[in-house]
Amino acid sequence: MKGSCTILHAFCLAILLLVFCEIRVSAQCNGISLNGGIGGAVWNSFDTYSDILAGETFNEFITIQYNLSAPVNCPGWKLKVKALSNFSNGSVTINPQYVSLRFNRVDAGDLTASAMGVTNAYVPLSTSDVTLINSNAAFATPPTYYAAHKFDMMVQGGNHLLVGSGTYTATLRFTLYNGSDQAVSSKDLQASFNVVYSNSCAGAAISFYQSAQNSFTSYAQQMSGTTVTDAINLQYAPSGATCRGWTLKVRASGNFVNGANTVSPNFFSLRFNRVVSGSPSAANIGVSNTTVVPLSTADAVLINSSGDSFNGSNTVHRFDMLIQGGNHLLVPNGTYTTNLIFSLYNQANQLISTTTNTVVFQVNSSISSFTVVLQNSANTVDMIFTPALYISGASVSKLRGLKVTGYNGHQILVKTSTANLTSGANTIPVSAVNLETTKYTSTAAGIVCYTRSLSAADQIIVNNPVSDHTQQVVEYDLRYYTAPGDSRFSSQSGVFTTSVIFVAIPN
Repeated sequence: MKGSCTILHAFCLAILLLVFCEIRVSAQCNGISLNGGIGGAVWNSFDTYSDILAGETFNEFITIQYNLSAPVNCPGWKLKVKALSNFSNGSVTINPQYVSLRFNRVDAGDLTASAMGVTNAYVPLSTSDVTLINSNAAFATPPTYYAAHKFDMMVQGGNHLLVGSGTYTATLRFTLYNGSDQAVSSKDLQASFNVVYSNSCAGAAISFYQSAQNSFTSYAQQMSGTTVTDAINLQYAPSGATCRGWTLKVRASGNFVNGANTVSPNFFSLRFNRVVSGSPSAANIGVSNTTVVPLSTADAVLINSSGDSFNGSNTVHRFDMLIQGGNHLLVPNGTYTTNLIFSLYNQANQLISTTTNTVVFQVNSSISSFTVVLQNSANTVDMIFTPALYISGASVSKLRGLKVTGYNGHQILVKTSTANLTSGANTIPVSAVNLETTKYTSTAAGIVCYTRSLSAADQIIVNNPVSDHTQQVVEYDLRYYTAPGDSRFSSQSGVFTTSVIFVAIPN
C-alpha cells in the first residue's frame, strides 16, 4: 500500500509543475504598454509633379513609447504594424503598399539598435501585420522602465499619387508581441501626408473659334485641295489647374452642309501648328506639327497625354486644316458648314471640358457658271453582255444624253470615279469601255468632239469656243461601246459599276 501512495504523489507533483510553467510563459511581457505620437511632418507635402515622381521620406515621423511596470521580463519581443485601411481623402484612396516605415534610432531606453538586431531597411505597409522589430534583446526591469523609438515614413513616388489634392490619412495599429507571438499591447496612430499637386485638371476649360477659312474658286483648286494655315484657334483656361498627361480630342457633328448638298468630314484633317501663347511648349507637350489627324464623327486624338503641365495662365494653340481635293468638292457654289467639338480629358480619361463651334469652307468655283445636265436616261448606262455581244462588242447610245449651257468658251472633261469597274472582289479596267461624243445638230459650228477610252484621269471630250450664239446651249449624243472580243470581259460575271463624271471648265 505504501508503494502505491508514493507513486500517486509523484504523479500529482508532475501535474503541478506543468501548470506552473504554462503560467510563466503567458505572463511574458505583461506590464508593458505602448504609447506614441506622430510628428509634424504632415505639413511636408507633394507640391509639384517632380515631388509626385520622386516620392518623399518624412524623417522621425513616428515615435513609439514602451512603458514598463515592474517586474517585467520580455525576451524575444516583436513590434508589428498594420494599416487599418487605405490612406483616404474622402472617396479617393491610396493603397498602403506605397507607404513604408523604417527604424531610425533609439530615442530613450537601454536597448541599443545593434543589441535588438534592428536595421534601417524600409518595411512596406499592409492591411496585415508586418514586423518592424524582431528583438534579440529583452526588455527587463530593472533597469529599464521606459523606452522610445523613432521611425521614418516614406511615401513611394509614382502615378498612384495623381489622385487629386488633399490630405490622405490612415490609422496605423502598432502591436507589441511577446516571444510566444501573443499580443501584449497596441496603439493606434493616424498617419497623414498632403498632396497639393493635382492631376485632375478640375476647373480647366477650353474654347475655340475658326481663325481662317478657304474658298475654292476653280476646278484645279477643287481637285488639288488646300491647307488652311492657322485655321483653328484653341484656348485653354487652366484656372489654376497644373495637371499633366491631359489629352485633347476632336470630332465633327456631321457632314459639311449647304442646303441639300453635303461633303463628308472624312476629307478634312487637322494638324497642330504652334503654341501661340502660354505653356507648356510643343516639345514639352510631345506634339508634332507633322502629324495629320483625319476628322470624323468619332473622337480623334489631337494631343495625346501631354508630357508637361499648364503653368496656370491661359494657353493658345493654333491648328491647320487640311482639305483633301477630289470629286467630293464638285458641289454647287455656297458656304458649307458643320460643328467641331473639342474635348479635354485628364490623365484618368475623365472629361474635363468640351467646346463646340461652327467651321465652314466655301465653293465659289468658275465651273458653276456652266450647267451640265445628263438627260434622256443618260444618268444610267446598262451594258449587258451575251456571248454574241462579247464577240461583236457591246454598244449603248444615249440620244441627246448630254446638255451643256455656257456663255463663254469652255471644255467638257470626262473621267470616272474609280480606275476599275467593280463587282465585289472582281474588277475590269474602265479603259475597256469607250465613250464617243457627237453634236446632236450640225448648227453648232466650231465645236470639236472626241472619242475616249474611259479613265479616272481628266480627258477633254468636247471643246466649245462659243464663237457663235448657237454654241451657248448644245446637246450631245453619247455612245458607250466595247471592242469586239476584248479579253478583259472574258470569264467575268456580275454587275460591274463605276461613275462617269462630266465637268465644264473655262477655256
